[in-house]
Amino acid sequence: MSGSVILETRGLSKTFGGLVALDKVDLSAETGKITAIIGPNGAGKTTLFNLVTGVYPVSSGEIYFQGRLLNKVPAHKRASLGVVRTFQHVHLFTHMTVLEHVMSGRHPRSSYGFLEAAFRLPKARREEEAISLDAIKYLNLVGLGAYAEQDALSLPLGQQKLLAIARALATEPQLIMLDEPGAGLNTLEKRQLSDLIRSIREMGITVILVEHDMPLVMGIAEWIVVLDSGAKIAEGTASQVQKDPRVIAAYLGEEAE
Repeated sequence: MSGSVILETRGLSKTFGGLVALDKVDLSAETGKITAIIGPNGAGKTTLFNLVTGVYPVSSGEIYFQGRLLNKVPAHKRASLGVVRTFQHVHLFTHMTVLEHVMSGRHPRSSYGFLEAAFRLPKARREEEAISLDAIKYLNLVGLGAYAEQDALSLPLGQQKLLAIARALATEPQLIMLDEPGAGLNTLEKRQLSDLIRSIREMGITVILVEHDMPLVMGIAEWIVVLDSGAKIAEGTASQVQKDPRVIAAYLGEEAE
């Protein structure tokens, strides 16, 4: 990697009692690039996401975002700094439309107060109109513009995952972390997802994804980090990683020479 680094971890570890879920992982993600984190089940991939986004406290090690130490920064403040994520299992609100979900992602950046919202004062109305227009923009980006007024929970899984990405994008992130975005999608939906991730990168947003679908990863990732049993065992381009005997052993259960 040769560009500027947006996210860096140094000796990052997480233990749960006597279980080491992540073991002294050093990771660097280049600004404006697509980085994939892969590995067998239980490798520590989602734990890494949870540490970076503040879901779990760090046991040891450091996390830096644009050079700023994040260890003591609360999860909600990390989002305001520009670090957002989606989850493997989509979390949607009940009784809300597709449009309202994406608007919820914009509200943390609104400037009107409680009274202005409660009494529908002009400033609040103007901002709500702007938020709605922005939300439509993100829905169109993910191909859900036609479903804006539909109940979000009525969408099939593939579209719900796209909605979760649109909601995350509405926060105007600098780094978006996608946790298994391809899980449960069919072949066509995965192709559309690949195109969307490239579009996000072209917007100048850095992408880090955890994904088990190797064709998807090898087709879009510009840098790949491989975890196994909580430790980083390899990293490099797709062609480099595919040839690494440690990666082959981790996936196929063979003895690495």
